[in-house]
Amino acid sequence: MRSPEKSLFDYFYYLSLKHGLPTFDYLPAESKTSYPFVYIGQTQTQGQNNKYSRSDHIFLTIDVWGRKEQRKVVSEIADGLFNFAIGKIKTAEYEFYGRSNQQSKQMMIDTSVPNTVYQRGHIEIEMEVVL
Repeated sequence: MRSPEKSLFDYFYYLSLKHGLPTFDYLPAESKTSYPFVYIGQTQTQGQNNKYSRSDHIFLTIDVWGRKEQRKVVSEIADGLFNFAIGKIKTAEYEFYGRSNQQSKQMMIDTSVPNTVYQRGHIEIEMEVVL
């Protein structure tokens, strides 16, 4: 049985692939991919227990990378992934719920590679495991 964290990771990974986007769980070398692409990054589980129940929260970071002239398409992909994180998500093992005020999306210019400019959509997702 997969963990809730892995189940949510896989959901967004395969959602991105289903939409025809190059999708990675690592940052590929520039020569090994086409742009734009999706990078499903860090995950974190934060358990919240009280006297009567357990309510885990799963955090997932997704980055959409594109060339400097691809801002529109990077933004559209990031918007789509952001919107999928609002409301109910059901996987084979778990059910998750994401509130709109728990998600964040940011568009930025990335110059971390020398002499190169990228468009980057950065999405931070928080989902509650519904038990």
